[in-house]
Amino acid sequence: MVRLALALSILSILALLPATAAAKPQVCDADVIQQALIDAGKLTAEDVGFGTVVDLVRCGDVTADGDTDALFTVASGGTAGDTHFGVLRGAADGSPSALALYRDGYKIGIARRNRRSFAVLQPHYAKNDANCCPSSYRLRRYTWTGKRFKAGAVKKRKTAPRRFYRASGSRSAQ
Repeated sequence: MVRLALALSILSILALLPATAAAKPQVCDADVIQQALIDAGKLTAEDVGFGTVVDLVRCGDVTADGDTDALFTVASGGTAGDTHFGVLRGAADGSPSALALYRDGYKIGIARRNRRSFAVLQPHYAKNDANCCPSSYRLRRYTWTGKRFKAGAVKKRKTAPRRFYRASGSRSAQ
């Protein structure tokens, strides 16, 4: 009887505490981003059927408006890896607002930098490099100007930092 009373007391106290884990904004959901790309004419249901899906998603403000945005990549479904990247702006309530950027590339990696910029990393192949083993990587920063993203100068990197390619929540990491 005492154990039951103690257990009920603990449960009632826990119920009064505020939730510490906030729900993920809708704009950060890979399926929501994918539907926004279909609605914008960037993907088709046939593409998705062939394995072209939203892969990496990095959530956070990159348009300096205080709302959560989704920086994302799109997997090709083949050996080319992630072949597109973009930013889906979020609204104040966490819902998707508008596609702010959508570009193509090859084996793309992405990383948020701060509340108005992110970086994209892609392999650079010398003449005789195998697809597995690029000679170097090219890093380009994109900065929000208030109306659009401006691409910065390309910087050469010898290696690919892990943060650009995998994170919890990516479809390929699940």
